[in-house]
Amino acid sequence: MKKDNIEKIDEQIESLKNVSKKTDKTSKVIIDRKYDYDDIGENDTKKIDTIEDIKEDSLEKTKEIEQVSDVVEENSEPKEITEEFKNEIEPPKKKNVLMPILIGCGLLIIILIIILVIVLQPKKNTSSTNNDKVLTKNEQKKVINGYGDALKGVIAVYSEKQNVLLEYDDAIKLIDYKYKVVCKTHEIYEDGSVYLDKCMIDDKSTSYSYGEKQEKKEEPKISEDAIKVYVSKKDNKSTLTEPKNLDDYDMYAFEIDGAYSDLTLLSDSSDYIFYSDAEYNVHMINFKTNKKVMNNLTYQAVLPIKIGDIYDTKYVAIKMNDKWGIYNITNNERTVSHKYDSITPTLYMGTSGPALFISTLDEGIVAVANYGDTPSYGVIDYKSGKELIKQEYKSMLKSGSYLWAVDYYDEGHIFDYNGVEYLNGKYDNIYWMVDGKYVLVNDQGETKIVSIKGKDIYSYGKVNIGRINYGLTYNNGALFQFENPSKDENDYNTGCVELIYDSSTKTGEVKTSFCGGIAKPVLYLYPKKTTKVKVTFEHPEYLETTYPKYMGSWEVKAYTNGDLYDNNGAYYYALYWDEKQVHSVDFSTGYYVEKDNAIEFLEQKLSYIGLSRREANEFIMYWLPVLEKNEKSLVYFELTEERESYNKLNISPKPDSLLRLVIHIKKVDKKVNIPKQNLTKLQRKGFVAVEWGGTTY
Repeated sequence: MKKDNIEKIDEQIESLKNVSKKTDKTSKVIIDRKYDYDDIGENDTKKIDTIEDIKEDSLEKTKEIEQVSDVVEENSEPKEITEEFKNEIEPPKKKNVLMPILIGCGLLIIILIIILVIVLQPKKNTSSTNNDKVLTKNEQKKVINGYGDALKGVIAVYSEKQNVLLEYDDAIKLIDYKYKVVCKTHEIYEDGSVYLDKCMIDDKSTSYSYGEKQEKKEEPKISEDAIKVYVSKKDNKSTLTEPKNLDDYDMYAFEIDGAYSDLTLLSDSSDYIFYSDAEYNVHMINFKTNKKVMNNLTYQAVLPIKIGDIYDTKYVAIKMNDKWGIYNITNNERTVSHKYDSITPTLYMGTSGPALFISTLDEGIVAVANYGDTPSYGVIDYKSGKELIKQEYKSMLKSGSYLWAVDYYDEGHIFDYNGVEYLNGKYDNIYWMVDGKYVLVNDQGETKIVSIKGKDIYSYGKVNIGRINYGLTYNNGALFQFENPSKDENDYNTGCVELIYDSSTKTGEVKTSFCGGIAKPVLYLYPKKTTKVKVTFEHPEYLETTYPKYMGSWEVKAYTNGDLYDNNGAYYYALYWDEKQVHSVDFSTGYYVEKDNAIEFLEQKLSYIGLSRREANEFIMYWLPVLEKNEKSLVYFELTEERESYNKLNISPKPDSLLRLVIHIKKVDKKVNIPKQNLTKLQRKGFVAVEWGGTTY
């Protein structure tokens, strides 16, 4: 290329540079390029290659050409270039304008981000570390007090919401404080107060403390006689049994003054424990606070309330002036006034007496009773005190999920636990209800069994019956027994009329029968050591007279000599009841006994069966007069296995040896030869329980 041509190009570039400066005064984008001087035709234009093709010796020229190219593109009016210049050089290639813009924008964004991070970064305390500002004494005091208040506040929140007393290291993690405060002396007390001393603010010592130092109380020494309750840290369940891993439990200990017995947790999820004192009064204590429940009252007894097998942890029954009321122990409020002689159990109602707990019909619902010349029964909601069934019935029986009650006009009524009455006014009379399924009614002179909703199940037609004795579950259905108004006084087997229904065949039967019952069953208990014993029957509806009164169960303290005491301290030598007889024997085996040899017969057989001398004496005193009056009798001994099949006796703890004996006696006019009965003998060992009773034909 000629020199003068280059000089002309330089002049043109110089003039364009000046234009470029006027166009963009703030910055200039410089992109290095090189020229390609390969073979070019006369009419061809030179092209500018990429940056990588630029040679160092033409760096300055390419910069100037670049600026020329930029201005040309920006103004879309390229400068005129001489024909000679066109022949000497090739026009530049189209340049990449976006690359420098993107790089510049990227750098600018990075710079802005760095500035924002610096500006928005939380300010650190620079009172001493950054600007060496020294806090005044008053400022130091405010800082320490503020820190202590924050610490105390966090501890209070956790104590109230989660019942947890935080430790210092855990509590300070929850504080967001603008100063760095470290206290070498730090104590957190049981009441949630805090003491801080030897504190530093931003690594500088201060002379201020927070709170008041308390003298550490020595852990009280637990005596060997102390009551210990262990509460699981995992599920908050309580137990009186010492666990293997004590670290997993909180332990509470307290003392009981004087003699006590029957120490029992109200439930494993409750904070209450109850016991009987030497006078058999019941006391209840919150074992965590060691405070007595209703301590401001002078009460004769406290009984917990059971819903099935679970204790109600909020309510208890309290006896004052021989009347029962019910209290909410969580707020010490009375919900049921002291106006009931008895709060009765879920089973046969018509009895009263001592018990170790109150049984409910359903959650929040109990039956209540008053006595006097005539008893009266009703049902209440003990949480609100609301009367659900008026207290105007002389007897009440739980049957399935319903109640059968008899008023003073001897008319029957059926209720559910909420007091809703069924079959009201639909029939002339409701005789009895069995198992909540079979209701025996008089429908315009016709005796029939209907359902609780009034649907006919079976009709006996018109039957000559007298006063009903009882109804009970029988085989696959029900049995109802009435007195026979036309009985033959000389025939023991025509004394009563029985209406039987078999649900499997849906058939019924009417038959005359004896009206016998099992008289004077008594139960003796002989544990190997003094033991709290509970007794229940599989069919409590069979029971009639009971002593002490049966209230869903008998619960007594039994001594090794057979003495029994209830929770009021009353003494009994045995438990007594009369029972409806639900079966008879045919005397296909047994014994023929005459008046003159009755004593010898009884002494010999009772000794072999296994009665003690005292038990046999009491048995003979009761049944000898019957045999002597009959002069001639047939005798059959119903023993344990057979007796259990009709009304099982549940005793807890279970006896090692159990004897149940019922003598069946039938008067005869002449000697009868019958095969002798094979008797079994009781082997008395361990905890022994013995029952005897009898019935006549």
